[in-house]
Amino acid sequence: MKLASRKPVSTSEWRRGQLQADRARAVTLREAYPQLGTLRIELTFVDHNERTPSPQLHTFYPAARAFFRFTCPCSECDGDFDVTPAVNALLNGSGPATLTSERAAEGHLPCQGMHLRDRENSKPCQMALTYKLTAAG
Repeated sequence: MKLASRKPVSTSEWRRGQLQADRARAVTLREAYPQLGTLRIELTFVDHNERTPSPQLHTFYPAARAFFRFTCPCSECDGDFDVTPAVNALLNGSGPATLTSERAAEGHLPCQGMHLRDRENSKPCQMALTYKLTAAG
């Protein structure tokens, strides 16, 4: 039995828990996109500060959860990037019921989060995401 914590949960801890719960509730790729063999998501972050985060590469297979939200790499930010609409457009767009060749899409998303370190002077996050999706049957 886990005892309740007396320390209040921070906003970032709450958001992390919410993302984990959302991921756990998501269906598998096999259920959502039966025609899909693999999905590669390449993430490149652009920040106007001197410390731009490293790029990320995620490869999803049929047993993976169909969950395509990624937290902002800025430690002070409460935002995330949701590429689910782009994945849906790529995989549910016009085309055959099975993927016989590779499909790709690219896009750009700004972070919608806020920097929360100083609550009185919080400001919008300046991070942006450039993504590339590659799907194969």
